Amino acid sequence: MKDVVILFLSGVMMFCCTTKNSSEAKFDKPDEEFREYEIKYAKGFTIQTTENYKIITVFNPWDPPDTLSTYCIFDTNCFQETGCDFPVKLPLDRIACLASTNIAMINLLGESSKISACSDAKLICDSALYQSYLEGSVVDLGSTHLINAEMIIDHSPDLVLKYIYGAKEAADEKLIEAGLSVAYNLEFMESHPLGRAEWIKFVAAFFNKDELADSIFSNIENEYIKLVDLSSMQKNRPTVLDGSSYKGVWYTAGGNSYSAKLYADAGAEYYWRSDSNKGSIPVSFETIIDKQSDADYWFGPSTGTREDLLKIDKRYIKLKPFREGSVYFFGKKVNPHGGLDYFESGVTRPDIILKDLIWVFHPELLDSNYDPVYLEKMK
Repeated sequence: MKDVVILFLSGVMMFCCTTKNSSEAKFDKPDEEFREYEIKYAKGFTIQTTENYKIITVFNPWDPPDTLSTYCIFDTNCFQETGCDFPVKLPLDRIACLASTNIAMINLLGESSKISACSDAKLICDSALYQSYLEGSVVDLGSTHLINAEMIIDHSPDLVLKYIYGAKEAADEKLIEAGLSVAYNLEFMESHPLGRAEWIKFVAAFFNKDELADSIFSNIENEYIKLVDLSSMQKNRPTVLDGSSYKGVWYTAGGNSYSAKLYADAGAEYYWRSDSNKGSIPVSFETIIDKQSDADYWFGPSTGTREDLLKIDKRYIKLKPFREGSVYFFGKKVNPHGGLDYFESGVTRPDIILKDLIWVFHPELLDSNYDPVYLEKMK
């Protein structure tokens, strides 16, 4: 596979270095070497760089190892149509964010002023960007789940950052036909918390802030590893129940999922750890009662109050963590319209989420004054 990628990139390099005015080309060397940018945990993308430009490859997680999209990012006068799906010339001034995690990554990179439009803008948790939305300087593009292609085209952003589930959407084709560059940030398909956070390197490539992204990620990684080492010394590993019931079916995290990894790294025991699914798995409420009713803690209820849960299903009373008040959810930081910061900045800070979990499982390992950032105990 690596040899195929190298041959493809070599072909792209030769093609994209041909301009109408050869005097403008600064890198028309067919033997120019690519440097593989270090990606340690994320599996969904690669970045190859040269002195003058970079190529990002996003893989199709639903049909590996197929490529979903490639992006040629230029910072020189050599800018022509290439073999990549999307040639992108820097700098970018207007970014449309169709996923909340992109907001957090751009904010960490110090480029939030470039965000000119967002989907579900009323749910933005970043205070400065939310204020910009209230003042009208950030356009609301409507629902994330129902993309209004015409509105985005009219806004004419330099780049559209979004995600997809399973396949490219019909609206994407309209955006592409209109000449817009559409970049797919698929961090949510990574099973390792640090793999999700490492997609900041993908976003940083569109701002030429690779070194800053390296520094930010390195600090997060180091803190995460320290916390894992701390919790791994604990012999006592409390048991965890995850998810909630919807129309009689309980959706819980798969054993190879992001959540399961966090539970393990925080020093807890997860019943479904041997399951191979990266996403959620559906089980019956009866199975949960049979297998996990005695769990020490429950994370991820569908609502924020005990009363509301009982209105949904009275069987919740059969769960020990419900009866004993050991139910938690990531709803501490919320905007006026119910937008949870856990889904915005949380993905970029797995070290903080891990610390919040350790605060529940092994509070003795942390400062007695530690105040969780995302986690809140159900009232």
